[in-house]
Amino acid sequence: MAEEKEGASSNGGISWTGAIGFLAFIAGIILAIVAGITVEPRTILEVDPEIVVGPAKHPDTVATMVLILAILGIIVGVLNITAKEVLLLMVAAIALIVVGNSGFDILDKVARGFGTTITDILYYFGRLMAPAAVIAAVRALFAVGFPG
Repeated sequence: MAEEKEGASSNGGISWTGAIGFLAFIAGIILAIVAGITVEPRTILEVDPEIVVGPAKHPDTVATMVLILAILGIIVGVLNITAKEVLLLMVAAIALIVVGNSGFDILDKVARGFGTTITDILYYFGRLMAPAAVIAAVRALFAVGFPG
């Protein structure tokens, strides 16, 4: 018997839970890009000779964006992640978090604001995927912990 992907209906279509999870993921990606361009989670005070990073200009707006992205990430993690996708999701989430923290601010020397914007988009995208990764990790731990 072929395994059926969670979120897929028996006739090969997408179930309502799969559709909601997919829409939450798309909304999260769009929100992360828009927030990364418009809502700076930090302020670049100086690019030369060293990049000096200051606090966010609008911390309440940043907190609201992170909360919305976290909720969307929880929805994605609960509704869309199957056992087959856990490893891929974990690797992708780790890569996002590492790359997002390393920063592309040095690209500001080439085009003013470009590196900062890329870093900010990755920051927000990481906030979308972190809850989904935590949910997947907990599910994986339960799968390993329970026999059978």
